[in-house]
Amino acid sequence: MAQIIKIHDYISRYELDPYHYINQFVRLKKERWLSLVEAAERQHEERQASAEEPEPVQKRKKFSLKRRKEEIKADIQEERHQWFEDEEDIHVRLPKSRVALASFYKRHLYDFQLKWASSTLSEISQLSNQVKQDRILRYLTQQLPDSYFIMYKPVLKIQQAAVELSIVIISPLEIYCVSFLEAEEDSVYIGSKNRFWDKKTASQTASVLNPGLSLFRTDSVVSKIVKEKQAEIPVRKLLLSRTSYIDYPEPPYGLEIADKRSAEEWIERQKKNTAPIKHHQVKAAKALLSYCMSDSYRRQEWLE
Repeated sequence: MAQIIKIHDYISRYELDPYHYINQFVRLKKERWLSLVEAAERQHEERQASAEEPEPVQKRKKFSLKRRKEEIKADIQEERHQWFEDEEDIHVRLPKSRVALASFYKRHLYDFQLKWASSTLSEISQLSNQVKQDRILRYLTQQLPDSYFIMYKPVLKIQQAAVELSIVIISPLEIYCVSFLEAEEDSVYIGSKNRFWDKKTASQTASVLNPGLSLFRTDSVVSKIVKEKQAEIPVRKLLLSRTSYIDYPEPPYGLEIADKRSAEEWIERQKKNTAPIKHHQVKAAKALLSYCMSDSYRRQEWLE
């Protein structure tokens, strides 16, 4: 699961110390998974035992994703601000199979990621329902490896102006500036250098803004910042669509296209990328985060 390091203009913990939180994510993800596996096994054993000799309901143990109070206290003392500080207990009957358990964990881990990408210990941004339900963000996060960082349409301050970029994916080997096209199944985008493209479906043809405009602006901004901070990592441009075909006979130099015919293949290639997190990758992430804008407010407990 990729790390969401920035969403729009929401405040992010990664902005405080990207090196710390990037490494902490990998460690926490592993720790919580092992705890979940142990809890599932314990529940299974208890269910088997209760089938033979039912025990009082009030004594049954349930798994909780919330950490113990002593763990939270230790983390606050060490200034290690984690996902689980103030989450409510999640009492559930855990799946027995490892596959179902992994799916369960991915869903909860994604929700915690959203929290981490929209708050710090003292500040919080209002997470919109649109972001909570964003299928593209969820898809990319859950499909890409832990070593990938996602900046989801971040807002940067460039020469005193707010500039919203396309999706930025920072892998150990390269940065992808991505325009993700989602439309009716089997629709066709007719690409050109014009300001508008045609989008054709079985019933109609509509004009849509050329996605390359935002993509090339994003590439220009990202490339300039990365070069300025001397983070040696190549920057690429990608049009990605799982639902549609992109017909672009003569695309601009350097523009990669992965449409319905090849989108899954592109994702699979990223999944197979076993390269660990690199220093220049984190350096590039830190450089981009330093330009990001954040709209947040103080947590209530910090105002008292």
